[in-house]
Amino acid sequence: MDLTYDTYDFTPHLGWSASRYETFDKCKRMYYYTYYGRHATHVPPYKVRMLKDMTSVPLEIGNIVHDVMEAFLRRLQKDDTNIDEQRFFEYARTQTRHYFSRKTFREIYYRQAPSLDMDAVDSRVQTCLDNFIGSPVYHWLFMKAIRNRENWLIEPGGYGETRLDGMKAYCKMDFLFPVDKHIYILDWKTGRKDAYKHSGQLVGYAAAASASFHIPAHLIFPKIVYLYPAFEELEVSITEQDLKDFLTRVRHQTEDMLSYCEDRDSNVPKEIDSFPLSPSEPLCRNCNFQELCFPEGLDTAKARFG
Repeated sequence: MDLTYDTYDFTPHLGWSASRYETFDKCKRMYYYTYYGRHATHVPPYKVRMLKDMTSVPLEIGNIVHDVMEAFLRRLQKDDTNIDEQRFFEYARTQTRHYFSRKTFREIYYRQAPSLDMDAVDSRVQTCLDNFIGSPVYHWLFMKAIRNRENWLIEPGGYGETRLDGMKAYCKMDFLFPVDKHIYILDWKTGRKDAYKHSGQLVGYAAAASASFHIPAHLIFPKIVYLYPAFEELEVSITEQDLKDFLTRVRHQTEDMLSYCEDRDSNVPKEIDSFPLSPSEPLCRNCNFQELCFPEGLDTAKARFG
């Protein structure tokens, strides 16, 4: 079974991804600043880049756990001896301090919190890793999956670019590996469970794996692994009809996004006024670009939420 990703030359064409369409669906103005910020001539380019690059505490906890899991899997791929848990957790704490010292956090920038609670961050990261080490998945990797570890794909480089029925798409998986002629896909989650959203994401992973590696649907087993607040798994059975339905959805969603382009072939957007705000206090408070939409501040602008 060849698990080598194809490579693609750069094209300016719009590429579908679940996160891109989710942003588009939430708020068109957020979508504009996220994906077309360089066209925002009314805002200094450095400001758009800075706001786009901002992170949040939950997002950064997820990044840390994902990167620690990647390091663990790469170590396991080379050495199947039991890990030193103390060193494992110390590595995670070191990575946490490194990540948090070099990022701008939305909570601090917008004065939603006076400071970062690093004790709470450490506790949440540790809980995620404790839940993983005590889980059936951890032991299954040592007992079963490791037999074919030379073919593991761990956090593949790039953005996961692929082609879905000829459409440009991005679908990056955390961990893909073969076991007994089947393909398993694991995706780590450190936030709340959203069965509807995440089930769709798993079908997307299966579609990308099927397209990239020419694997029939019934041999693909994608799974969400929740690591917080407790260990939990979400697995869906994939059929060929699921893949066909998913491709239809991707085609429709791509067309929706392209309808906001002035030049579809070059992925050039219409003017910013064509991208309306979808103001709601929870959404706007969790948006990096809130100061561009509400320069007077969200608290002053509350009446606009209706």
